[in-house]
Amino acid sequence: MNKQILYLSKWINDYCKKTHTKGIVVGISGGIDSAVVANIASLNKSLKVIGVWMNINNSKLDFKCVELLKKQHQFKIIDIDLTSTFNSLKKLIKIKSKLTLSNLKARLRMATLYSVANENTLLVAGTGNADELYMGYFTKYGDGACDILPIANLTKSEVKLFAEELKVPQIIIDRPPSASLFEGQTDEKEMGVTYKEIDDFLNNKKISNESRSIIKSYHSKNLHKQNLPVKPIF
Repeated sequence: MNKQILYLSKWINDYCKKTHTKGIVVGISGGIDSAVVANIASLNKSLKVIGVWMNINNSKLDFKCVELLKKQHQFKIIDIDLTSTFNSLKKLIKIKSKLTLSNLKARLRMATLYSVANENTLLVAGTGNADELYMGYFTKYGDGACDILPIANLTKSEVKLFAEELKVPQIIIDRPPSASLFEGQTDEKEMGVTYKEIDDFLNNKKISNESRSIIKSYHSKNLHKQNLPVKPIF
């Protein structure tokens, strides 16, 4: 486990050197994936690591988890409140759809991360894990937009093991995974399957036919998110 963590830390550092950047910026959500990515990167003291906490009507639990991460002093976390920007766009565009509002949050946050990255000569580190990437459970050009994906090959259960090794606060490890896109939202409730079932599917273990069908359907309908924009053929 420790060897894998050190490998990923070195991998991030090597890619930053290759791209002539000083380090990474990562969106801190109060969740386990972003905490793991930021902690892995911060193991290399030559790298600049900036975490960005972007509140858009987030929950009290999100705030509590982010405050605990700040107390770790492993990496710098800056606060950028996007609530007024989000509310202004919502009003201007007259958005009513919950899905559209959720995607807007993710895209505002990513635009913010790239602005911070540009100003500091950093790369944007994504926080997608193997489960989310297979399912396509991310917003296109939102949290799906990034320069590197350090934990892309880790299942959710492996991310949890990494978090324990990195001494991420227990409340973050134990909380139900959520993108905090709306009140009461959890990943598993929204997808209709558990992360354990997705882990088992990816590891060719037996799961129910219903869960297998849901996972395959998610993967199929979201494949477009993995591809570059399509072009006409002349």
